[in-house]
Parts: sequence; C-alpha cells; structure tokens
Amino acid sequence: MSKGDMGWIVEEKSSSVQSLHSLSAKDWNSPRVWIMSPTDRCVVLGSSQSDQYIDYSYAEREEIGVARRNTGGGAVWVDQEALLWVDLFLPRHHHLWIDDIHVSANWIGGVWHHALGKLGIDCQLHNGSLERSPIADLICFAGRGPGELLVGNQKVLGISQRRTREGTRFQCALTLEWDPKHLINLFNRAPIKNMESLIRDSGTNIRFESSKVVDVFLQALDL
Repeated sequence: MSKGDMGWIVEEKSSSVQSLHSLSAKDWNSPRVWIMSPTDRCVVLGSSQSDQYIDYSYAEREEIGVARRNTGGGAVWVDQEALLWVDLFLPRHHHLWIDDIHVSANWIGGVWHHALGKLGIDCQLHNGSLERSPIADLICFAGRGPGELLVGNQKVLGISQRRTREGTRFQCALTLEWDPKHLINLFNRAPIKNMESLIRDSGTNIRFESSKVVDVFLQALDL
C-alpha cells in the first residue's frame, strides 16, 4: 500500500476476475486506486448483458472464464498480459467529486489522456455523448462513451462508473495488446453481419509494459 501526494491510497488486488469485480471498498474516507492483477482469463459481461451467444464449448477448451460486472455495456476481454485494469474509488466529500456523470467521466479520461501523452501516445478523448455501433451492445470496445480514449477510430481505453451514496467507483480498462480472436470465437453464434471485422476494428493497443503505464498514470493523478 502506498499514498500519493494528493491522498490517493494505492493498492494491488490479485484474485480471479469475478472476485475482483465483487470486491468493494470498505473505507471511503480517502480516495483509492486499485491496480487489478487477475489470476485468470475471462470475458466479462455487462450487468444486464445476455450470455445467449457465448460459445461455452470454446470457453471450456481454451480455459476461459465468464464473469459479470456491476456496470452496464458490452463484453470486455480481461487478460493481465493484454489489459491494464485500474479501479478508482472517489468519495462524495472529496474535492474532485463532480455531480455530473458526463463531466466526471471526462475528468478521469483526461487524467489517462495526460498520462498516455507523456508516453508519446497520440490519442483523443471522446467528450461527446454515448455512441453506439452495430455491435456495441455485444462488445464494449465497439461503443464510445464520455471520457474514453481513441487512437484514430479505435478505442484504447474504456471507462465505466458505478455511483453509490458513498462515492463513485471508476473502472478503467486500457488495452496493452489488442488481440480480439477470443472475443470473435466466443461470440461466433451472434447473428451480426461482418461481426468478425467489426470486432477486430473496434480496438487497438499501446504496447507498453503495465508497470510503466501505472507509474505515469499515478503521476498524472497527483497533478
């Protein structure tokens, strides 16, 4: 555990993907950053997303789990080698708290944008409203939400928020390696035209070591 200059308590959490999604902060007195280290590979469904199109036989052969998160949207591929997963807990009484959900998403997206800029990544912050695509309900990275980051037309950072009376939990997913083959094979039953190419073109990556990105992100968060 460490504490940044602005009072952020930084912790690493290691467990299965579903267990990490099920964890919740017990202490909301200080803002927290959780660096998530999943011990398995999973496709994570949105809170209300149906699993009817998942090829469970493929998941079993490839030893891929199926988990569910508490926020909406489409599926996210979680693999520690391919995705940097960071959660932030911001108390309502903190000076960085923003009532407007859209503006709040742009704030955390702006922190990531600043950090990636320090790494020489030319990306754009999507500060508009939610944009859907033909497969956005199926695959998270095929949609565009406030605060999310794009390289060209491809998403590199996804953000979700879960708000409670204690504060906001931001869940941030940054692609280090974009290899959509498992998403394509897991959802091969979905009746969507050109699904393979749509999934393949929805995301991209930054190809940096996660430890380097975490260090730069935490520096940006303390600005």
